[in-house]
Formats: sequence, C-alpha cells, structure tokens
Amino acid sequence: MPATPAPDSAPTARWQQLADALNELESDGFALMFGDRMGPETNWRTSPHVYSGTRPDAPRAAWDRKKKKWVVEQR
Repeated sequence: MPATPAPDSAPTARWQQLADALNELESDGFALMFGDRMGPETNWRTSPHVYSGTRPDAPRAAWDRKKKKWVVEQR
C-alpha cells in the first residue's frame, strides 16, 4: 500500500499566525467584533470586516471588493 502524502503544513501555519494575531489584539483590549457591512461603498453587497467593540477610534480590517484583499481602514 503506498504511503499517504503528508498534508501541507503551510496553510495550517498561516491559520495559526492569524489566530495568534487575533489573540494578541484581544489581549490588548480590542474586543474584536466580526460583521458584514453593506452600503454604497460596497455597491450594496455584503463585505466582511473586523473591528474593535471597545475602541471606536481603532482601525479596522475590511475586505476590499475591488482590490480583492483585506485592507486596514481608519475610522
């Protein structure tokens, strides 16, 4: 029976890096909130974003539909 190839650990490592970054923000008191926004800036399509529930002036990360990547926005 042929050996099963080992799973690629790179995606798992990247997800762990994301989890670590989110945990650091939580530890710093940002109380992360996840949501979808919809309006003229998203052409009335839902667009996910992550923001601070306790620091209204903090930057947030949002999915930019035009650039097709996550970006940091200032409020």
